[in-house]
Amino acid sequence: MANDPKASNSGTRPAAVSSAEAGWAERERKAEEARQRERAELRERLRAIGVERVEAGYDGYGDSGNVNHVAVSPAKVEVKELETRLADFIWATAYNLNPGFEIDDGGEGTLTWDVVKDRVDVKHVAFIYESFESVHEDV
Repeated sequence: MANDPKASNSGTRPAAVSSAEAGWAERERKAEEARQRERAELRERLRAIGVERVEAGYDGYGDSGNVNHVAVSPAKVEVKELETRLADFIWATAYNLNPGFEIDDGGEGTLTWDVVKDRVDVKHVAFIYESFESVHEDV
């Protein structure tokens, strides 16, 4: 039996696994399309008001995180009405590249978006706590 869970090496994958993988891949594809649509819409809105560059910092640990600051160039341009969308885009981009970074010890990073060239660079640092225990008894 090809899908017999008792078989030691059937050579095929159970239909439930394949279906779950296909569902996951479809959700990821749709999420990426949504991110790209949001990026295109934000890019056009930012260009329309004269923004050339966006620089942002983010961090997360202990199962939560935030975009800490967002600065645009030229500095005189007001982005108040786009603030929340921009922060959401920054978080989604950073998280997509480093999923789960806000868990445990966390991480932080910066996102730089050259709006004119539509180039996004993310520099990310993961925090990893390590410990080594050595126990010696009755030596």
